[in-house]
Amino acid sequence: MSDVPPDEPLRLRGSLGQRLLEIYPAYIERAPYALRRTFRISLVQGQDVAQEAFLRVARACVTGRAVPGEHLMAYLLGAAHNLAVSTFRRERSVLVADTVLARLQERRSPVATGDLRVLHELVVPAIEEMAPGSRRRIVELQARGLEDGEIAEALGISLENLRVQRHNAIVELRRRLGRHCRPQRRKDTAVHGKGIR
Repeated sequence: MSDVPPDEPLRLRGSLGQRLLEIYPAYIERAPYALRRTFRISLVQGQDVAQEAFLRVARACVTGRAVPGEHLMAYLLGAAHNLAVSTFRRERSVLVADTVLARLQERRSPVATGDLRVLHELVVPAIEEMAPGSRRRIVELQARGLEDGEIAEALGISLENLRVQRHNAIVELRRRLGRHCRPQRRKDTAVHGKGIR
């Protein structure tokens, strides 16, 4: 069976084609919101990924490369999730706007030698061990001296979202650096009423 060119109209035939056409409204209602929640993307981006995933699955079904079976909705949602993973994998590292970097350069202040040792021996490796994503990016930008508003603007998130993610990132860092934190700071980082030990 040959491939269906992307610019050629897709002709869905048979029972599988009918099932795809019938399930599309429910799928396109559900998938973009699921992608939005999972990947923290805009609704428009979720719609784009969901539509592209549907077309890819439909093309694969027409050419015989895919046989989704009884669970067509689950198959489509899985395809949308996988497409989002591959699409947004490239966009995980967030680039900071040049204006933000310029402001950072202007504000550089000398740091005490002891602080540099702690920073380079303990904190920087702990930050580098964090999973790539917005939490790590927030901590990196804050360590460079950016203000909350500047970080939120650079990452394209709200101040509320920034504060929640920064809190979670700090909790994670304190867990990693637990034995190096002062005891009263470890108690301040309570998780469900229990201090980090």
